Amino acid sequence: MEISLQLIMEKLNLKEHEISLSSPYQSTFSDVRLLDINQNCLESNYLYIGENIDDCSFIIEPGSGLCLINTSIQFDCDTLYITANITLIDLFNKILYLIAELRSQFADLTKAILQKKELQQIVEILSVICGNPVYLVDSSFKVLGIYGPEIMSEMSATWRHLLKDGYIPYNVVMNLIESNELQTMESGYCADLIVSKYFYTPFINYNIRYKGKLQGHFFVVGMFKTITPGDIELTNMAAPYILNALRLDSSFQETRGRYYEHFIIDMINGKSMDLQHIKNQLNALHLDLDGFYTVVVIKPNTPDELFNEQIARHMESFNSSKPVQYNNTIITLFPSHSQSHTILLESLQLFSENLDGFIGVSDTIQGFIHIHLLYTQATTAILLGNQIDPTKKILCYPVYAVIHPFLTFSTKPELESLCHPGVQKLKHHDELQQTNFVQTLETFLRNERHSQMTASALHIHRNTLSYRLEKLNDLYPFNLDDHKERERILMTLNIYYFLEKAAFKS
Repeated sequence: MEISLQLIMEKLNLKEHEISLSSPYQSTFSDVRLLDINQNCLESNYLYIGENIDDCSFIIEPGSGLCLINTSIQFDCDTLYITANITLIDLFNKILYLIAELRSQFADLTKAILQKKELQQIVEILSVICGNPVYLVDSSFKVLGIYGPEIMSEMSATWRHLLKDGYIPYNVVMNLIESNELQTMESGYCADLIVSKYFYTPFINYNIRYKGKLQGHFFVVGMFKTITPGDIELTNMAAPYILNALRLDSSFQETRGRYYEHFIIDMINGKSMDLQHIKNQLNALHLDLDGFYTVVVIKPNTPDELFNEQIARHMESFNSSKPVQYNNTIITLFPSHSQSHTILLESLQLFSENLDGFIGVSDTIQGFIHIHLLYTQATTAILLGNQIDPTKKILCYPVYAVIHPFLTFSTKPELESLCHPGVQKLKHHDELQQTNFVQTLETFLRNERHSQMTASALHIHRNTLSYRLEKLNDLYPFNLDDHKERERILMTLNIYYFLEKAAFKS
């Protein structure tokens, strides 16, 4: 580890009139030595500490440095001048201690990374090193780790959102893009001090890159103390460690998420949010709070990050659609103004021909705040469709809505307890006598008790239908004029259909 005189000067914490720095070469030093009165040469990478020097008869190698007490002579190297009331040995020990302390902190950091500690633990060590709150985010500004205060009077709304929501709001990101601040911030290859009206509190930004590709940002926020050149030096020193931590973290995803992804994921999970905050995000997304929306969930049979990204990019070709990756699926939000439901299904049908997986499609409902319900519908369609129609790729929730409530039951007897006793009796009779009264009753009810339509569906004469209805009524006196009884009969038939197709506990 090598540190500069600028960092040493800051760490000594002396008064301004007691210390001054001449650093034309901005050298860094790996170790410290006392300056001997018979010194012949100052070796490179060493900082020499002396006092009351009245000549410069020694040879000065490039990259060496001096820290001097009560001396004003100018030397051809980086030099720290001290006029404070301090002994040579005390100064030597102080500098030796602060170097040892930094080495110990970076050793702790290295150990935590090699032991593959969570990024949050890495961030906590970095906060101690930097002396300020630190924020580690990925390239889409999703928080990977934060260590700092939860409440500070000078904390801006953006920093509070990072703490509360775990990402920078999409509208703030769009403001950064439109003002060119993001482009400027992401163009740097070393630590930079950033002063932005969207963050309020000045901070250091370090762009974490791997093979030229942006992986994320390391922020050091000037909340505890003012950002100094020494803080920037420490950030540059810590940056390679952060990259190693990301590379070794199994949960870190290299693919840049879409900037709006975290907001959409929070919404589909039903996270409670302030209505004005939601409106701000939708304005940036050019979406309408009161618009009509459909949610489509694409679930490949073999999860693959690159393939999922290709699917997400394909979904972006639909006008105004907003795809995100979540739980090994691609979730796409479709505003109704961009595609009619019929056109959407036709497009999905074409897409599904080359897909090894399933597509769940929700209802179309008004109101963006309801998209968590639409997400539940689409995932439920896949869950039920896989059991009931395993050969179908596109699974629409309206087809399975009537059996969705049955998922709340854990055992077959619990579900059978809801069944109509008359249908149970007919089913038992059909099994013993090889009759088809249940089919006759179901067809009759699903055709709205229309005799001709029912007879045609069953491929029998109307007289035969009348005979069957009389016989099944003899077995159980149904009151088919009562809509509640008809609804229970149809529910029972749906239960039997569900139990026949779905995997269920006995």
